[in-house]
Amino acid sequence: MTLRLRAVKAALIIGIVVVGTFFSPALFPEKKNVATAKFLTFDSELELSYNTSAVNQAKFSPDGPAVSIPIYIKYRVDIPPALLEKTILRLIFLQVTIIISAQVSLTVTNPPSWAAISITPSNPYVNISSTFVSATAILQIAAHADAPAEGFSLKIHASISPILNGHVGEKGADLDIIFQPGYVPLINVDIENPNRIVNPQETTTFRITITNLGNKQTLVTGKIVQAPEGWASLLSQAQITILPAESASLTFSITPPYGFGYHNDLGSIFLEFTPQFSPPQGNNSGFIGTPVPAQIIVRSRGFSTPGFEAIGVLIALAIMIALFAKKQQIKRQ
Repeated sequence: MTLRLRAVKAALIIGIVVVGTFFSPALFPEKKNVATAKFLTFDSELELSYNTSAVNQAKFSPDGPAVSIPIYIKYRVDIPPALLEKTILRLIFLQVTIIISAQVSLTVTNPPSWAAISITPSNPYVNISSTFVSATAILQIAAHADAPAEGFSLKIHASISPILNGHVGEKGADLDIIFQPGYVPLINVDIENPNRIVNPQETTTFRITITNLGNKQTLVTGKIVQAPEGWASLLSQAQITILPAESASLTFSITPPYGFGYHNDLGSIFLEFTPQFSPPQGNNSGFIGTPVPAQIIVRSRGFSTPGFEAIGVLIALAIMIALFAKKQQIKRQ
């Protein structure tokens, strides 16, 4: 009697499995998705996160080394644990004998043209469980030389295809990672005709063109480092803001003193232009570049008659006139 009952029970189980496997889709011919054709369907949860401190502490230097960011994946299936643990129940209700891991597909949906981006592995596996199971992938970002020093939101999409013979449907999740390539404070300073000949008390103006060779709008601060004593000097603008790959101009004027130029004098003026992130970020050295020096050289024409020199000329002229008059007087005698 016991053997007969066991045989009936086994036949019933086999019948349920056969019907569930081969005939359940036929009961729902209008359904194209296998998961929706199943009598039992279960939901799932997929979560993505990343190491925020790794991003905050990283230096995304243009044309520098790649930065690695861990991506954390968590996945669970909302299913009674017994259906996963008991083989006979899996056969009856899921038509599955062996449970394999679920494959996660990771893709970057908006890769920027100025960076090389990769995810390793791009298709990690997670175990199927009614509790959260974790996996990790590594996102690598290498900024190119032309990477702009501006915040960028990188979007990552994760998806898992239907599993457990379609009883658990497809699942997706998205993740935004905001990062900013490093700032490159690089400028070029060009002075139009920096070597000139001037007269005393003659104001000369120099046109200075500054080009932003960096990767971000840059604030350039100019200052006069050194000028000859007694000279009047003026920089038309102490600061100027320049967009990437663009140029801007300012002027520098000098006026030598009255005594300049008696002996072919030479005067040197030293300027300095410092690039920094715009808007300024305080005294953070990572946002301030190295000062770029510039020099202007001014020469006199070789002679001038200021002050006592004019008096000397007048005295010499008076002596010459007196000598000439005395010579004419001697000739008359």
